[in-house]
Amino acid sequence: METRLEVRLWEPNPLFTRWLERWLREAERRQQKSQFKLRQALESLQSYPLPLNSGRDCSILRGFGGTLCQMIDEELRQHRGLRLASLPQEDTLQQQQYEQQVKEVLRQVKERQEKQQEQLEQHRKPRKPTKKELAELAALEERERQVLMKPGGFQLLLLVDTQETSGKNKRVLDQTRSYLESLGARHEVRRLTIGDFLWVAQDAEGNELVLPYIIERKRMDDLAASIRDGRFHEQKHRLQQSGLRNIIYLVEDYGDNEQLGLPLESLQQALVNARVQSNVQVVRTENHFRSMSYLAAMSRSLSQIFSGKTLKSVDREELNRKSCILMDSQLGLLKFRALYEDSAKNAQLTVREVFVQQLLQLHSLSLERAMAIVERYPTPRCLLEAYEECLDEKQARLLLSSIACGPLERPLGEKISQCLHEFYTSTHFR
Repeated sequence: METRLEVRLWEPNPLFTRWLERWLREAERRQQKSQFKLRQALESLQSYPLPLNSGRDCSILRGFGGTLCQMIDEELRQHRGLRLASLPQEDTLQQQQYEQQVKEVLRQVKERQEKQQEQLEQHRKPRKPTKKELAELAALEERERQVLMKPGGFQLLLLVDTQETSGKNKRVLDQTRSYLESLGARHEVRRLTIGDFLWVAQDAEGNELVLPYIIERKRMDDLAASIRDGRFHEQKHRLQQSGLRNIIYLVEDYGDNEQLGLPLESLQQALVNARVQSNVQVVRTENHFRSMSYLAAMSRSLSQIFSGKTLKSVDREELNRKSCILMDSQLGLLKFRALYEDSAKNAQLTVREVFVQQLLQLHSLSLERAMAIVERYPTPRCLLEAYEECLDEKQARLLLSSIACGPLERPLGEKISQCLHEFYTSTHFR
């Protein structure tokens, strides 16, 4: 049995959160107007996935003005005078356990790679391989070749999807590059097959490993359009299948958020559902410049976090949405080329994945509901055979109604079950 580790920053800024909660309680008790700003700042801080070092760093977040940042810096100075100088012994013992588990996982990875190499040697034919076969073999060997980056031997680079700097609104979208340059964020425009922004570690040999953070940027009117045409659920599904643990939706206001095509309350509910049901981080910003400031701050924070770590390449079997090899000094990451190829829209999909995407195109079918159906019936053929085994038409129409969906395990319902039965048993579908 493989041993997997999962280390997550549940609350990256606990001190700042505790201080804001205290100030908010005092403002509510005294019925002060500042309670609204404090509540907004607290929500922004809880959505931010990285540690912040000072009140000044907080200024990139929504709701943090100059006064609030100064209050945090003052509390921070007092706190540092009382901070303990050493960690508890229990933390040291836990770290040693993590190190032992990681060594065991890496040993298993090495054994699997050696076994795959032996199988590859056994299946080689004596005839001279074709150019296509040589190219495929070279690509396979490149994917299996382990990359090791030691501290100080790599630099972080923010990758920007080409669609962020081209298209119908090229003049506006080109501001992405100019803003990032003015903010000192090292970046490169490149075609991405998933997400709008992500970070890679580059070494002197040109190897690239992807950090476990990916950002999908949407303006409020774009968000409404993607929900109407079904792209919102499809994008969430593809992001969750990418293998990158930290998925962030960077949502920009569109003027006064009027004339969006959908009610503002519906968009806010969709974002809440993404956080609760899909474990997606949601960050709201006022405009394009604030979004780029957020990305620049993320670049600085990630550089501080990962500069002292040893980075190693792993394949998709070791790295998925729920786990990665992570501890204080080592991190297992996907190669950029592997992520690019696996996430391409035209990549070969399994029947199960095609079934999920097909379900997402139907009205009222969220990702959670689609996944619950596919968990019970992995392919359309399995579903059709289940319909055929029903005793009568009524039983077939209600076949899916009791399937539990989402974290609350609510039933799918009779209405959706009947709609799916009508679609998959119609003459047109068959």
